[in-house]
Amino acid sequence: NVALNAQQEKALDIVRTLMQKYGSTGVQEAVNIACFKLLHNIAVYPVEDEFKLIDKKGNILPDVRLLSEGSTAKDLAETVHADLARGFLYAVDARTKQRIGADHKLKSGDVIKIVSATSRG
Repeated sequence: NVALNAQQEKALDIVRTLMQKYGSTGVQEAVNIACFKLLHNIAVYPVEDEFKLIDKKGNILPDVRLLSEGSTAKDLAETVHADLARGFLYAVDARTKQRIGADHKLKSGDVIKIVSATSRG
């Protein structure tokens, strides 16, 4: 444990009071409004294994990509690696296990596996 000075204790008390009164500081809500409502982004999760929702190292949902509304499966591939986009064959929606094409418009919260003729790097 680290001892706090009086100024730090006071700041912590202010945060504690806000949390008790409002349930949060509101920072996350402000970020969400700015990112998703004002900037019209969506959050999409690329994975290498559509069954376990993991990357090649076994990490579960390790990444999220913020894309503009209207972005496609191929747009997602481009954000992961240019080679994936160049050799794009199709993608798989991890929830439905359905194949989706390059022009398929993604939705916020989608979990997507990219299948490509070329590998990354």
